[in-house]
Amino acid sequence: MKKFYPFLLLLGVFAFIGYMESPQMKPEDSLHYPVSTEKNETEAVAADVKEDSKLIMELELVHEGTKMVGGTKVEAYREYEIYKDRDGNIVKEVPTEHYNYLGYE
Repeated sequence: MKKFYPFLLLLGVFAFIGYMESPQMKPEDSLHYPVSTEKNETEAVAADVKEDSKLIMELELVHEGTKMVGGTKVEAYREYEIYKDRDGNIVKEVPTEHYNYLGYE
C-alpha cells in the first residue's frame, strides 16, 4: 500500500492543477466584437505609406465594447498596431487578434 501513496499524491496534484487551469467561463468564447475600423480606410492609408519611410510601431489597447455575461459586466479591449511617422502622426492602424477582457461584478 505504501507504494501507491506517491502515485496517489501525484495524481491528486495533477487533478488540482488541471482544475485550477480550466476556468469555469471563458469570456473570449462568449464575446466577439467586430473590427471598429473600416477595411477600405485602412487599405487606403496603407497604400499611401512609402516602403522606404521609417515608421515607429506601438501596440495599443482599444475598447471594443461591453456586455453583461452571467451578471458580470465584461469589457473587451482589442490590441492594435499603431504605425507613426517621425513627426508622431498616425499613418496606419492594424487590428491584431489579441483581446483582453476585464470583468466587473
